Amino acid sequence: MSTTDLEEIESRVVQLIAAKGPMIGKELAMEMPDVPALALWQTCYRSRTFHVSHFASYYLRYDITRNDQVRLSPSIQRDFLSFSLFGLPGQRDQMIERQGTLSNMHREISREKISVAQQVMKQLFVSLGREVRSQLCAFIAGDLAYFLAHNEPREHVASGEMVKGSDIDIVIILSESLPDEIKTRIDNEMTALKSLYLRHPQYRHEIDFICKRKSTMEKQFQYTDIHDKIASKIAYESMFLGGSLTLYMEVRDAMVRTGVDRLIEEDFEHALKDRKNAMHQLLKVPGDSIDEETRSLFHFSQERVEFS
Repeated sequence: MSTTDLEEIESRVVQLIAAKGPMIGKELAMEMPDVPALALWQTCYRSRTFHVSHFASYYLRYDITRNDQVRLSPSIQRDFLSFSLFGLPGQRDQMIERQGTLSNMHREISREKISVAQQVMKQLFVSLGREVRSQLCAFIAGDLAYFLAHNEPREHVASGEMVKGSDIDIVIILSESLPDEIKTRIDNEMTALKSLYLRHPQYRHEIDFICKRKSTMEKQFQYTDIHDKIASKIAYESMFLGGSLTLYMEVRDAMVRTGVDRLIEEDFEHALKDRKNAMHQLLKVPGDSIDEETRSLFHFSQERVEFS
């Protein structure tokens, strides 16, 4: 879009915020459906008129649309739509109050989904018994670990079912002493629970899980191929969910011992630099002449999320 077009969009945004108070990108986009999201983003970030408040936490992801390149999540687009609040001079108090409300909303949604995960694991643990439970641990990762979960309806890719927002990622680690039959039983019971929570109208949550040996997890800390990197990243950002806390701490200690935590942090720093460069690039280029390669910096369609 031309400079004139962006100035017109800016004028409309100013009028909206003046009338309705500070707004996040998604609210601006809903009020201005004729304006492409990228043009709206460019307008808001090129302008010196707006005060901007960010309230997202960033974490690594692997973008399959760019050869598994490390990126930061939320994407630039989602960060703008869901976690960036725009206000005008003189709206400082409103900005502070609104950001607190929005941050708490994502926290409460995350807590609700973590509660569902705990409920799932409780059902599994009751079935398995105390002795087995003492030889496994479960942890949670993704949006929930950073309290960034959302409840916006979306379609479950495999089944076509509509689900409530962010999925629930659970990793179950087994000690070496547990027999293979227990692992098979856990896989079967978790698959049944996954189906129940996906299709039951009371829940409509997507639960992804993987059950693996502690030795497999530690081998993946070699951080060699994309599968190892994803598994290591999931463990790095994890939140303890249940089972043996001792076993979970042994996994955390192994990350430090192998140095994989430093490798993940280095990848994060690299992704952060790429994010800054991408934002500068997107701000400079005219919106109506952006090629697909540059446009993909704004959002990514799919992350590699397979558990292994």
